[in-house]
Amino acid sequence: MLSPSVALLASIAGILILIRLKVRPSLAIFAGSLTVSLLLLPPRSLPEHMFHTLVDRQTLTLLAVVASALALSRLMEVKGLLTSLAATMERLGPRLAMHLVPATIGLVPMPAGALVSATALRDLADRMGLTPERVTFINYWFRHIWEASLPVYPAIITTSVILSVQLSSVTLTLLPMTALVIALGTVSSYRMLKPNKRYETKERTSKKSIVYNLLRTSWPILLIVGLVLAGLDVVIAFPLALALLACQQRAKWMELKIALKYGADLQILFLLYAVMLFKATIEGAGAAYTLFSDMQYIGMPTPVLMAFLPFLMGFATGISMGFVGISLPLLVPFITLGSQVNSYALMLVYISGYVGVLLSPLHLCLILSTEYFKASFAKVYKLILPPLLAIEAVVIFIYYIAA
Repeated sequence: MLSPSVALLASIAGILILIRLKVRPSLAIFAGSLTVSLLLLPPRSLPEHMFHTLVDRQTLTLLAVVASALALSRLMEVKGLLTSLAATMERLGPRLAMHLVPATIGLVPMPAGALVSATALRDLADRMGLTPERVTFINYWFRHIWEASLPVYPAIITTSVILSVQLSSVTLTLLPMTALVIALGTVSSYRMLKPNKRYETKERTSKKSIVYNLLRTSWPILLIVGLVLAGLDVVIAFPLALALLACQQRAKWMELKIALKYGADLQILFLLYAVMLFKATIEGAGAAYTLFSDMQYIGMPTPVLMAFLPFLMGFATGISMGFVGISLPLLVPFITLGSQVNSYALMLVYISGYVGVLLSPLHLCLILSTEYFKASFAKVYKLILPPLLAIEAVVIFIYYIAA
């Protein structure tokens, strides 16, 4: 039987090659899972292994929660809550609205969500006289601030499942990173935003009315965050919020059907299953231990691997689920000790992958935002690269100080 290290590297290389050939990430990861399974497990056991992974409690929980999260986001969009949320933000002032519109829409995970916020920002950016590159940077950056820690994002949920720890624990560990992302993004963007006399506030609204509208349009997300942080099981919190939203909005059957169909997207659910199959194979064959033993034997420091591997997977796939699904199963032994999580190791691994995703030329939000505003890809990169490198440097520094 082939060495687990060689088999694992071969599967990862295969995934990267397939993604480079523009094969869907779900199919690429599934193919990588089959490759490593065939190389490390008896062929006869493969069907049983795949079936047990599918009916495993962790897999079913992940599928249910992500489906509920996607259905919730779609129903909020159908009922106009996201549009109302953006309109309310604009009444707070132009410069603040430029940050808050993508940030508030970013509370809801959705594929290519930056295009939704880009549409909401277009007129405001024109009135403020922003260049295409600057509005692209602000929209792209603040659309993704919550993905560093918010428990409604599939990558955060999957991280808790792979590590077998409470979602609230993962969220609280990564929450300071969201603060860091916001701070560096604000420092970078406020220099771009100069008061423009051409801008006139469309409507004067009282602070009380603004607060009311914010709560009215964003309460499902706030409810989920509160329930999860309070310790309620995510498999209950997400469907509960979806049911309450449907009742509160008096959603019609056709609207519910649209939301549920969106939540049951087979491509996304298949991607999640492929991730869990890869994880189960890696764990069952002990490939992670073997690979890292071999790499340490040749003198490669573990912290370098913990930063480089997720960054590479994030950059190569352009999606957070990609780096979480491929690299996290390999790094579990170095993040957890029994039921305890090394918070600094989790920060280093997750944020390194997060930085890779935001820098990836395959990131759909970056591609669509740049095209929508007709911005220069190279100039946008020049804007996002310095704050992302600063984030990575801070995380590495924190890890080494704590270690």
